Amino acid sequence: MKPHESSAQAGASSRVVCLSGASIVAFDGREHRWLDRGDLAYCDDRIVHVGRRYTGAVAERIDVSGRILIPGLISAHAHMSAQEGGRLLIDGGRRDFFRSGFLNYLPTHGAGGQSFMRDVDPQASLRFGIASLLRNGVTSVVPFAPGGPDNGDSLVGAARAFGIRLFYSPLVSGGRYHFDSAGRLHRVLDEAAGLAMLGNAAEFLERHHATGDGLVQGVVTIDEFHCAPGRLLPEAHALAQRFGVRLTLHFAEQLMEFIMLMNESGRTPVQHLADLGVLDSRLLLAHALFLAGHQSVPWPHGGDLELLGQAGTSVAHSPVAFARRGLKLESFDRYRDAGINVALGTDAYPMDLFAEMRMASIACKFHENNHEAAPAPSVFEAATLGGARALGRDDLGRLAAGAKADIVVLDAENLQFGPIHDPIRAIVHLATPAQVERVIVDGRTVVAAGRLVGQDEGEIVRAATRSAQKVWQGFAAYHWAGQRVDQVFPPSLLPWDEPEP
Repeated sequence: MKPHESSAQAGASSRVVCLSGASIVAFDGREHRWLDRGDLAYCDDRIVHVGRRYTGAVAERIDVSGRILIPGLISAHAHMSAQEGGRLLIDGGRRDFFRSGFLNYLPTHGAGGQSFMRDVDPQASLRFGIASLLRNGVTSVVPFAPGGPDNGDSLVGAARAFGIRLFYSPLVSGGRYHFDSAGRLHRVLDEAAGLAMLGNAAEFLERHHATGDGLVQGVVTIDEFHCAPGRLLPEAHALAQRFGVRLTLHFAEQLMEFIMLMNESGRTPVQHLADLGVLDSRLLLAHALFLAGHQSVPWPHGGDLELLGQAGTSVAHSPVAFARRGLKLESFDRYRDAGINVALGTDAYPMDLFAEMRMASIACKFHENNHEAAPAPSVFEAATLGGARALGRDDLGRLAAGAKADIVVLDAENLQFGPIHDPIRAIVHLATPAQVERVIVDGRTVVAAGRLVGQDEGEIVRAATRSAQKVWQGFAAYHWAGQRVDQVFPPSLLPWDEPEP
């Protein structure tokens, strides 16, 4: 057998598809390599050949000359919806939340009162999120989402219908936020409620983890470290161990998390994770921004990065949403140098991992005052191999024989790219989702000719728009002082002032 072929091709020629003549970001067993004008063949859900000309029998040979093949991108952290709240926050939001965006709309109006999202159409919002991810070249995702009345079945059903690879269990939270009548924020911890939700997550994992279609794998998902009191995190970690899956949570994305915990315990959030016994290679931390030594944290470097690196913990870095809030990881290079596995996440809209790669590199260059910081190969690795390591999967994030057939075809013959000297630098610093021509997940083509297969993209957008407009129109009933959405988040331009004819 040739080094870059798999035994899966033997006896299965009728099911082999070959993508022929492309430039390929190929994996040689250790790292990504550049293969110019090669062939990639896959059979069912597995790649069987990456290399020069594929000479085996095929069911279909597709000429993809002038194209670049990259591994399916992995979003290690995403809020898989239309992001009705986040869309309001660019250039705005309450200053007293210290640039934490979600606090502007997540808390309810009073304890147990109305939610900002009460009028949302859950299916329309969810379908928009999944469609955006696939259309943008993301083939695997770790969504943060509640289970709803059917404990996650609707989300799993939608993911399977679209064909995206899912790492999920319903969100668990041991606390909640609300605004009082003066607009002040309150946090209420509830360990018992969190443990009950953890029971629901266990039930979901019993039914869905590693199902036969290969597209659904479990994780244990805690909403946020700041609302995980008592035994919740150790119990969640034990549940993840029981099922052999990852544990993920929002971590150190609010400045107040760090300050409040230091005031209560004298320990940093990272040290607290170590004290709880949950700091290990099973842990995937979303954001991990405000660590000791961050310029916004009044605490010197105290070994937080080193603790995470020694434990083999992964961090899902989502730079775009934080850059909009004037914040950044400090920094992509320093985390990696400490031994932390850095993956990338799309977090909020527009679910664009190309934009996340570009921002990760640029933000690090600014922070380090060094044009050589966060080089393109390291950032591209975070979007592919880094995500695969975070999920414990050695068959994702790479184009190699034996890996899953998760493949993205990029159009390289366009004005966006132009002449290409270094393809990885072009992908990281120039590529946009408009260049995604074909997306294959688990051997199934889900995007062809730049359009979702079997889905009405126009109706997906229209349904999400109707849902979002209903949410925004009901904002005054949700707001603690009854203000309209355009009063709290004023439009950038005044409306045209002219009487109707």
